[in-house]
Amino acid sequence: MKAWFFGLAVRERWLVAIGAGAAAVIVLWGFILTPLNDEIARLRTSVDAKQRLLIDVARIEGQNPSAVVTNRQGSNQTLMVIVNNTAGSHGLSLRATANGPSGVNVSVQNAPFDALAAWIVTLDGTYGIDVEAASFIPAREPGLVTGQLTLRRL
Repeated sequence: MKAWFFGLAVRERWLVAIGAGAAAVIVLWGFILTPLNDEIARLRTSVDAKQRLLIDVARIEGQNPSAVVTNRQGSNQTLMVIVNNTAGSHGLSLRATANGPSGVNVSVQNAPFDALAAWIVTLDGTYGIDVEAASFIPAREPGLVTGQLTLRRL
């Protein structure tokens, strides 16, 4: 190929070199830069949407600040006491172990899902206790679940 290139006249060599350079630019533009620019545009759109969402959340949070937990029931009780007392009132049988000063790991077996959901709503709404993680699998009977929860009081 080198012998062929140098066998060309000077004018033809310039023409071939310019053509090869143009082809390289076209390939670079078409296969690398265009998809990269498309991805950059997509990411910018995604970031803009997420920023608008954060602004909306901040506005809603400003209207109803839930981060300030005051006058919650059970604020003078330990998390374990609240979990055990409220579970019993919802008809749930569970095993709870402490997970740090503000957390509890809970295991339930063959628990009615509706009662479990009502219990979680009560913990959140009345006591300010959030579900940090949860994992459930259906039991053999319809409507019953077995699973683990990690509860945390902020």
